Amino acid sequence: MSGGFAEMLRDIERRGSARLGAKLPSWAGLDIEVPSSLNFQQCSGESAARYKASLVPSGSRVADLTGGLGVDSWAFAQRASAVWYNERDVALKAAVERNFGVLGLSNVSFNSFDISPESRGWQEALKEFAPDLIYLDPARRDAAGRKVFLLEECSPDVLALMPVLLNLAPTVMVKVSPMADITMLRRRLEGMLSELHVVGADGECKELLCICGGASYSGPMPEEAQARIVLAEDGAVYSGSCCKGSPGIAPTPLSPKFYGTAEQHPGCTEEEALLFVPSAAMVKSGLGPGLCLMEYDKELSHFGKFWQVIENLPFASSAIKSVGRRYPQAEVTARGVQLSSEQLRAKIKTKPGGSVHIFACVLYGQRRLLICKQVPCPEQMV
Repeated sequence: MSGGFAEMLRDIERRGSARLGAKLPSWAGLDIEVPSSLNFQQCSGESAARYKASLVPSGSRVADLTGGLGVDSWAFAQRASAVWYNERDVALKAAVERNFGVLGLSNVSFNSFDISPESRGWQEALKEFAPDLIYLDPARRDAAGRKVFLLEECSPDVLALMPVLLNLAPTVMVKVSPMADITMLRRRLEGMLSELHVVGADGECKELLCICGGASYSGPMPEEAQARIVLAEDGAVYSGSCCKGSPGIAPTPLSPKFYGTAEQHPGCTEEEALLFVPSAAMVKSGLGPGLCLMEYDKELSHFGKFWQVIENLPFASSAIKSVGRRYPQAEVTARGVQLSSEQLRAKIKTKPGGSVHIFACVLYGQRRLLICKQVPCPEQMV
């Protein structure tokens, strides 16, 4: 093998190891087999997998019907007494079985069933295993490779399976796309959904988890039942209730102080109010505030960023031109002003970078242009 080609292979291996270490730190440096890049792309990250496992009572018996690279099963196995791993791709299942040996797991059984409502083999095997919780992460692409978001379009078909699954275990956890509509999920899982977890990390919405049934599940839930919405991001969690048939969210434990006009700023001037920009996960959950002016709130700082407002200007051509002359370098974000962030940057004529962030947004019914600097906490404001 030529030196150049050998070095190229070593470089590919190094980059693969770096990606594995970034996504799965606990697997870094181990002799882990990843059959294909798609297997790695589709698997959960370690933090998301550990969050799912944290929802499982210690000592439970967990069945993972769509095992994949096994990251979720690995996390479940840290808390569960036994894990029933299933993957219909027999080559992938064999690789995961070898990997789990490297990882030192001994409480996982390996299966390769094709999961469908009509098939009886996996149902009989699960009855014998007697799971406390069934987990599945259905494939979200159709036969042509296009992304799908409806539960019934995923593989396996979650809606068709759900009655079967809830007869096999008291609780079912389903991972769905972060792009899925929460209202759609509530309607599709009506009478079964007890909790919906919106999981975020690094400002992004990573996944949605539908918890169906629950320990006391004994048939469809009553009309007045509420599905709890849980927002989890970077180790912080808070929740509210989502009423059946209502797009609104019930009041949450957090009650930050918001500001609309100077008259509404008791004990705080308009100049002292900060701009709160919620994370994608908070926006998705519907919990907490949207983009607004408010006092600094330590709890909310886990779910978004606070910015010191240097200038609060009307969204007008004269202001846009003035900002471009005075801030030749800045980050730019447009929210709800009928312009994309890149279109706004072109109008302002500013280059990316620097410590200043320009927001074009709607505040209290008015389009505004806000010149800001990020602050982690009030004590560090400049």
